[in-house]
Amino acid sequence: MLVLGGSLYHRGGLESFCERAAAAIGLHAPGWDAEWRPTDNASLTPARVPGAMRRLAGLVRARGRFDLVWLQWSTLTDLAFLHAARLIGLRVMVTPHLGANARLQRVDRLRGLCRRLLGAADGIALLYPGQGAEVALPIAVPQVTIRTFLPMQSLSPPAASVRSGPLRLVHAGRLSEAKGALRTIELCALLAARGIACEAQIVGRGDAALLARMRQAIAGAGLERQVTLTPWLAPEALGRALAEADVLAHLSLLDAFPLIVLEALAAGALPVVGEMAGAASMVAAYDGHVAPGSSAAAAADWLASVPPAALRQRGAAAAARVRADYDWAACADQAVRAAEAVLTVSRR
Repeated sequence: MLVLGGSLYHRGGLESFCERAAAAIGLHAPGWDAEWRPTDNASLTPARVPGAMRRLAGLVRARGRFDLVWLQWSTLTDLAFLHAARLIGLRVMVTPHLGANARLQRVDRLRGLCRRLLGAADGIALLYPGQGAEVALPIAVPQVTIRTFLPMQSLSPPAASVRSGPLRLVHAGRLSEAKGALRTIELCALLAARGIACEAQIVGRGDAALLARMRQAIAGAGLERQVTLTPWLAPEALGRALAEADVLAHLSLLDAFPLIVLEALAAGALPVVGEMAGAASMVAAYDGHVAPGSSAAAAADWLASVPPAALRQRGAAAAARVRADYDWAACADQAVRAAEAVLTVSRR
């Protein structure tokens, strides 16, 4: 199996998914080998076009080496890889890594174009129930739902600890206004105004203008001692930060299926999320809260209504369920069964 997608120069949740999926299938799917290759077309610029074209041309050499391409779709250019793979006779299973708020779905012409191009796929493997209602997909292509792949260290119970003291929040990922970085600071300010002691760690990189706005917001709210900005953490350190937190603040307007929400749940941190279908499906399955309007005020209302001790107890219960459900062996088995179904379907 060739796991195809993501960009090495733009690493994030999609690239982590690809890397883990290939590793999990190699470890837990007898009779299957998996290799990850990026498409390298995120935020495509003229300077990056030659690299993406080399990746596309490299598909020709995949003929005879792989039985199936598992394409991770997040950009329009990814669908060129779908058609290139079909032209050389490879079966293709596609997993969407976007939701209703993605530009490819918001713009009518792009949504229709993507649906037509996806008609060449042999199968579609969705990341969560209901994703097919959020993303325009061709009716004629068979669909199945699989599970994502969490970091292996997330699947081990964190070191036992007795959490007490101020409410601890964490926000992690690529920092942007749409993904909720500024709303996390606003949330801390609203909690402080209610007399609720809290500390927050915001982990991730952002552009200089956004970071300046974040620092200004922290200073304006008098939160210099309560809110910490951390540019980057290695996976193990991020796992510890999640395990030490009580709540993940992820008031995003963009993420289709944010892995960080599941990683936080697996570590025992309850998520308060924006109104995105993927994140809402995680909350519905395990625990947490969907903030109406993806607003900091709605998130503050919920946090003010639940005692910290109850949040910590609920987080521990949710963590055990997530770690059991997202065991790599079980997730690899789902992906392989979806791939085997694609290999047996009649070609159109």
